[in-house]
Amino acid sequence: MEILNLLILWLHITAAVVWIGGNLVMAMVIVPYFKRSVSIVERLKILTQIGKGFEPVVWGCVLILIFTGICNIFSSGVLGSSELLGSFMRTLGIKLILVLLLIILTGIHGFIMGPRLSQAIETLKPEAEELPGEIDKMRSQMAVVSSIMGVISLLVLLAAVALRMGI
Repeated sequence: MEILNLLILWLHITAAVVWIGGNLVMAMVIVPYFKRSVSIVERLKILTQIGKGFEPVVWGCVLILIFTGICNIFSSGVLGSSELLGSFMRTLGIKLILVLLLIILTGIHGFIMGPRLSQAIETLKPEAEELPGEIDKMRSQMAVVSSIMGVISLLVLLAAVALRMGI
């Protein structure tokens, strides 16, 4: 049973690393690289294609995280203990709320904002130096949502560490 619990925890952590790590690599490496090397229209086209390719990975990770998270709760033994109302459950509740927010924002980003922006930029010439106002507004809104997702992702990781430390 310990081996199974180990594998489930490992899968949970691996899925979190892939999802959150992928988002951080995108924000800290890929976006800055393309900011320096290609026009804004071409950059948005490239980034939306990368986003479309990463989307199935993200949702696969979300499903793995939900399944393994439920398994981890049951294997922790807290459900049958007096800790049910204690710090573990408080921290778990905070983590679950953050995860829910992150899933909602990921859905809005990937299923609503991304396709709208992708469709809007298809009509633009690749060599354009500036974006039309409405498209630039969409891009800015996506950047804000992405930033919020990054902060929430880091808070989820903090909550996960707090859970493991019993805080």
